[in-house]
Amino acid sequence: MANIIEFKQTGGPEQLQIIERPITPPAPDEVQVAIKAAGLNRAELLFLAGQYLVQPSLPSRIGLEASGVIKAVGENVDQFSVGQAASITPNLDPTQYGVLGEVVNVPVAALQLKPESASFINAAAFWMAYPTAWGGLVQTGGLTANVGQNVLISAASSSVGIAAIQIAKAYGANVIATTRTAAKVDAIRSVGPDHIVVTDEEDLVERVQAITNSEGFDIAFDPVGGPFVEALATAAGREAIIVEYGLLSGEQAPLPFFTMVGKGLSIKAFHLVFDLLQHPDRLKIAIEHLLPRLEDGTYAPVIDQIYPLEKFQEAYQRLASNQQFGKVVIEVTA
Repeated sequence: MANIIEFKQTGGPEQLQIIERPITPPAPDEVQVAIKAAGLNRAELLFLAGQYLVQPSLPSRIGLEASGVIKAVGENVDQFSVGQAASITPNLDPTQYGVLGEVVNVPVAALQLKPESASFINAAAFWMAYPTAWGGLVQTGGLTANVGQNVLISAASSSVGIAAIQIAKAYGANVIATTRTAAKVDAIRSVGPDHIVVTDEEDLVERVQAITNSEGFDIAFDPVGGPFVEALATAAGREAIIVEYGLLSGEQAPLPFFTMVGKGLSIKAFHLVFDLLQHPDRLKIAIEHLLPRLEDGTYAPVIDQIYPLEKFQEAYQRLASNQQFGKVVIEVTA
C-alpha cells in the first residue's frame, strides 16, 4: 500500500485528500517510482479547479513533476533499471497519471535520469520550469547565444520566470525582469537580471526605452497576457517577438494590430506539452542543452519552501497565495 494525493471533486486545495492505495505493477510501457520529492505547479491548481486544458476524471490524482528511485519497470522498458534515480517530467497525461504520492507508475516517456550531482529536491523542481523557459525563449522566441539581445521577462518571481532569467543570461542577453510590486525586487535581483521594472510603480514603456537606448526589446516572455500585451507591443523593438505562455490576467488580449504592423512584431504562443514534449526531435535538443546545466549547477531552481507530504494542502495553499518566490516542493520520506 502507498499514500496517494487525490481529489473527488473540483475546487481548491481543500478538496485534496491523502488516500492509501494498493501498489500495482507497472504496465509494459511504464516505470514504477518511489517518490522522493514533487514540485508543485500552477497548472495543477487549474486542473484541480476544473479550469485546465483537460478535465479531470474523478476521482483524480494530481502532480506533474517529481523525482525518486525506480522500483520496477514494465516488460517493454529497457532504457531504465531498478535502483536508478530519475526525474518524472510533465510528459504525461494528467487525466491518467498524478505523481504526488509515495509510489507511482508513470509512462517511460516521462522519465529522465537524475544527475548524481543534483539533489532530489532540485530534480523535482526542474522539468516544468526550465523546458518551458528554454522552449519559449529559444525555440519560439529566437534567443541566440552571445548576440546581446534585449530580453524582457515578466512575472519574473515565478519558477518559470527565474528559469528564464538564468537561461537568458547564459545566452548573453541583456535581461529586463518585470514584477508587479516591489515586494520581491530583492529576491529577483539575486537571480541576476540586468534590470528590474516594477510595473505598478513605473511606466514599462519609458523604462524599456531608457534601458535599451530607445531600441525596445527583442524578445518578451510573458505569462500575464490580457491588456499587458498591448503595453509589451508598445515597448517592443522593430521585428520583436512576444511569446505568450500563460494567462495570469484572466483576460483576453486585445490585438495591437497597428503597432504590430508598424513594427513588424510577432506574437506567438508556447505550451510545454504541445510545442516541446510531444515533439521528440525538439525535446532531444532541449535535453541536450538543459541536462548538463542541471548537472553542473548553471541552471539551479530556486526553492521557496519544502513541505512534508502530510502538509500537501498547506503546500498548495502556499502556491495559490502568489506569495512564493520560486518553487514550492513536497518532500516524501516514506
